[in-house]
Amino acid sequence: MSSAFSRRDYFELFFSGQVRKKFEKLILVLSISGFFIHLLMVMLFNLEVLSGLNVDYFGNPINAIYTPFSFILVYEIYLLIFFIPRSFTTSLLKQYEIIALVLIRRIFGDITKIDFDQALETNEELFNLGIDILAVLLLLAIVLLFSRIHLKLNALSRTLLEEERDFIFKGYKKKLSVVLLLIIVAVSAAHLVDFVTYSFTNDHLIPGMSNNLNSIFYKDFFTLLILADVLVLLFSYGITQENFKLLRNTGFIIATILMRISFSATGVLNVTFILAGSLFGYLILLFYYKFVESQVSIQ
Repeated sequence: MSSAFSRRDYFELFFSGQVRKKFEKLILVLSISGFFIHLLMVMLFNLEVLSGLNVDYFGNPINAIYTPFSFILVYEIYLLIFFIPRSFTTSLLKQYEIIALVLIRRIFGDITKIDFDQALETNEELFNLGIDILAVLLLLAIVLLFSRIHLKLNALSRTLLEEERDFIFKGYKKKLSVVLLLIIVAVSAAHLVDFVTYSFTNDHLIPGMSNNLNSIFYKDFFTLLILADVLVLLFSYGITQENFKLLRNTGFIIATILMRISFSATGVLNVTFILAGSLFGYLILLFYYKFVESQVSIQ
């Protein structure tokens, strides 16, 4: 046995099939128990037993849905980090799915802000709800189109001999995935402590942190993801000289940046950046597929 774990050993330590199954079961337990605990706290808040809690998170039973969705999103982010060594394309597809889940979770928040007794007078809340629902539908349509092109591209890629280069490249990306996971765990812990502190005291334990459930953590995560993607892109310059593939990877980074910007925007502008980023990524993949298709036909 070597004196230190190899790159693959570290990756398997955190992302092996057995570890993923255990983490999936843990997330399931946390999601169910978290939902009922949150629901209980909502009930106690409405009975004024826990009057010091923040009304935005404990004023409505629907707010309890935030907790299981948050745990599910944690698992999806874990899977995204796991998929980084596979390909840029798979990683971007997972980003789309995460953004869709964030939007779906936000819809429940939109519902709690609407006074249905005076629904016609609360046009802004109804408008935001409609925009978010439309954004989810459009994003899911883009995910479907992206997935279809991805499957076709995988079928074409089997005809291209890049196994040795891909093996070397995956070694770099696996090491990067492990480092990214450790950083994400640290960032998650910081946000969790700050969120719990703010919920009970209305003061941030860590100055400057946001407490918007639709953006906290995800700004930092997507910022780290952009930096990781840039590092992968730099690695790829030393592995492949295919300009079109490098352009594709650069385009995917731009798509991630656009989605990262969305967390700093609100309303229509937020949705616009999300859809612009996802559509841009899809078009980049479509162009790359057409390029690979033409290369295969020449061979």
